[in-house]
Amino acid sequence: MRALQVNRHGEPRDVLSVNDVAPPEPGDGEVLVRVAAGALNFNDILRCRGGLVSVPQEPPFTLGMDVCGTVEAAGAGAEDRIGQRVVAVSKDAYGGLAEWTTAPAAGVFAAPPELDDIAAAAFLLPFHTTYLALHTRARLQAGETLLVHAGASGLGTAAIQLGVAAGARVIATVGSPEKAEVCRSLGADLVVDHTREDFAEAVLAATDDRGAEVVCDLAGGDFVQRSWQCVAREGRYVPVGFSDDDQNGMTGRPLRLASIGNFSIVGVLAAFVDEVDPGLRRFGFNPFTRAEGDRVHEALRALVTDGRITPYVGRVVDLDGAAAALVDHQERRAIGRTVVRVAAVPAAPDADSSPAPAPRS
Repeated sequence: MRALQVNRHGEPRDVLSVNDVAPPEPGDGEVLVRVAAGALNFNDILRCRGGLVSVPQEPPFTLGMDVCGTVEAAGAGAEDRIGQRVVAVSKDAYGGLAEWTTAPAAGVFAAPPELDDIAAAAFLLPFHTTYLALHTRARLQAGETLLVHAGASGLGTAAIQLGVAAGARVIATVGSPEKAEVCRSLGADLVVDHTREDFAEAVLAATDDRGAEVVCDLAGGDFVQRSWQCVAREGRYVPVGFSDDDQNGMTGRPLRLASIGNFSIVGVLAAFVDEVDPGLRRFGFNPFTRAEGDRVHEALRALVTDGRITPYVGRVVDLDGAAAALVDHQERRAIGRTVVRVAAVPAAPDADSSPAPAPRS
């Protein structure tokens, strides 16, 4: 099968190629998915470099975390998935950008029928992650102010839509006028270009110095402490992404600032398991159960059906164009999600009732 592989650790432009490799085989509790489309993620850059990731791999290995496709085979205990059109996170968050991939059944969900394969491939991680961040962990309420960093990213565009759907006042930060327009089109009430303006001052000015009740930080790095200066009293700061952190979020922060600000730091990780490996649990890994994943997925599917949320796909490429597209992510040129078309993509069922698709180039 054809697969986008990391041949050695290094920069994406230097180490990626499409190779012919043997298809994987599902183990117990796993499924084999024939991939229609998969999405690029900022973490793929770290995987290319051999940086800090949840499950390290030695080259050669296949990139790709979240996909849409059809289950063609299954290991013991997952046979009921065979034949289903699904969205899934590939095993160990690798291997999705290939013609076939395996995935643990706990990370496999029915694909929303309103979304075609391109949109469905862009759906799972951004919306599951931001729903967990905003609702399960931060308990966002109607009328509160939500600050979203990296608002034009894949997760940012999802967070804005979920904030709007929840009745929150949404403020987004971006790095260019083009990205600002995207955020406004999704319903953001205020967009701040952080390259031209101090976003903390802008948030305080917009809220009469109260600050944002919820901060969804998809960047990390220098955004962290400035965010802590504009969180509302008893607000919730949610670290979700760490693309601006040299050590991928594993650096220390002066926690005294959280004390003097009287706000909460609320962690979140979008992963669902049937049981936690004891070694990972002792490392601190403590993911949600599959039951929570089902609850989140049903809530999101209802929002899709109502036309209140839809994945923002900024670009569609094929496997041969994926390496160059990942470089665009690395250099912050991407907007929304970049989806890699692996197989022929059929039209969405009931297309007349589907949400309007996001612009694609």
